[in-house]
Amino acid sequence: MNKMKTVNETLAELREHYHLTGTGRQPKQLNTSDFDGPVIFSNDPIIATVPPAFFTVQTIQELKELGGVPDSEYGPGGMEPHHPLPEPYSAERLANVTGNHADICKAFRAYIYGYSPLVKDYEDILNAKRFPMKIALYSGEDIVITASNPLIIKSKESHGEPVGINFNKITIQPGGRIISFTNCRIQANEIIIVDTWHKNNNNSNFVDIGGNGGNGGSGNNGSNGKDGSNGNPGKDNKYSCAMEATSGTAGSSGTDGASGSDGEKGEDAGDVNITTGIIKGFVKLWTQGGNGGSGGDGGNGGNGGNGGNGGGSTRECRAGYGGSGGNGGNGGAGGNAGAGGNGGNIYFTYVKEEDADFKAYVLGGEGGNGGNGGIGGVGGVGGSGYSSGNTGKNGTPGSAGTAGKAGAVGTIYVNGKKQ
Repeated sequence: MNKMKTVNETLAELREHYHLTGTGRQPKQLNTSDFDGPVIFSNDPIIATVPPAFFTVQTIQELKELGGVPDSEYGPGGMEPHHPLPEPYSAERLANVTGNHADICKAFRAYIYGYSPLVKDYEDILNAKRFPMKIALYSGEDIVITASNPLIIKSKESHGEPVGINFNKITIQPGGRIISFTNCRIQANEIIIVDTWHKNNNNSNFVDIGGNGGNGGSGNNGSNGKDGSNGNPGKDNKYSCAMEATSGTAGSSGTDGASGSDGEKGEDAGDVNITTGIIKGFVKLWTQGGNGGSGGDGGNGGNGGNGGNGGGSTRECRAGYGGSGGNGGNGGAGGNAGAGGNGGNIYFTYVKEEDADFKAYVLGGEGGNGGNGGIGGVGGVGGSGYSSGNTGKNGTPGSAGTAGKAGAVGTIYVNGKKQ
C-alpha cells in the first residue's frame, strides 16, 4: 500500500500546485443537524448547501494521482481489474464526440479508479475532451453527520464529475449517512462510526447510488368517432311512395390510443474512494444502481361513433336503413420499462483500525415496470330503421410494455480485498 497523505499534506499540495481557492468560505466545524434537511456538497453552487472550493487539474494523469486508485493496487496479490471498458480506441470514430460520450465516460472511470494501462490509448482524447477540469472540494477540521440530516454528494449534470471531501475527522452518528450520487474522493485522518444499532440492520453509513430513471409518459387517448347523420323520411304520392326514405350514415371509427413512452434507464452508481488514517466503529458500505423508470401506459382507444337512424316511415314509404356504428379505436401499447443502473465501486482504505468491522452490500438497480396497454374503444351502436345498422367492433387492447432488466451489482474493496 502506498504511503497515505494526511489531510493537511493534501491541502498544501492543492494550494501550491493546483490553485485551490475558496476554502475560507467553508466552516471548519460542521454539524449537519445545524441545517434544515440534508446537507448537499456539490460542484454546482446553486444546489450546494455550503459553497464549494475549487482546484484545477490539467490532465487525467494528475487527477488519478490526486484522487484515484493507484495502479499498484491492481495485479498479483491485489485487485483484479473490474471496470467496464470502452470500445477499442479509434481517432476517426471519436473525432467529433463530446466529452460525455459513453466511451469517454467509461474510459474516464476505468483510468481514474481502475488499472489505467487498459485504457492508455484514451489518454490523449480524455485530456483533450475533459481537461482542464475544475474539481469541487470541501474541507475543514471536523464534520458530524446525523440521522435526520444526511450528507448528499452530487455533481452538476450527473456526468460523474468528481467531488473531493477532506476533513481531519469525520464522525457519523447513529443512523447518519454519506450518500454519493457521483464519483467521489473522501479523505480523513480519522473516521468514527457511532452506531449503537444492531449490526445486522441495513442502515449503511456510506451509500454509493445512481439516480433513478424517469418514468415514461402516458400515451394520449384516441378521439371518439363522430355519430352518423340521420336519414330523411320518405315522401308519398296519393297512392304510392314517391321517394324512399334515406338511410342513416355510418358512424366514424374512433382513433387509436397513442403508445406510452419508454421509461429511462437508471443511472449507474459512481466510484467512491475513501481513505483514512484511523477507522473506528462498524462500517457499512452500500452501492446500488438507480432503479429504471416505469413505462408509460398506453392511451385508450376512442369509442366509435353511433350510426345515424334511417329516415322515418310514412303512410306509403318504409323507414330507411340504420347506419352502422363505427369501430372502436385500438388501445395504445404500454411503454417499455428502463433497465436498472449498475452498482458502482467503493474503495475503503485505512492505515489503522480500532475495534472496526465492515459489512458490504452490493446491488444492481431494479428494472422498472412495463406500462399497461390502453383499453380498446367501444364500437358505436347501429342506427335504428327498417333494418338496424350493425354495431361497430370494439377496439383491441394495447400490449403491455416489457419490464426492465435489473442492473449488474458493483464491488466493494477494503484495503484491496473484495468484500
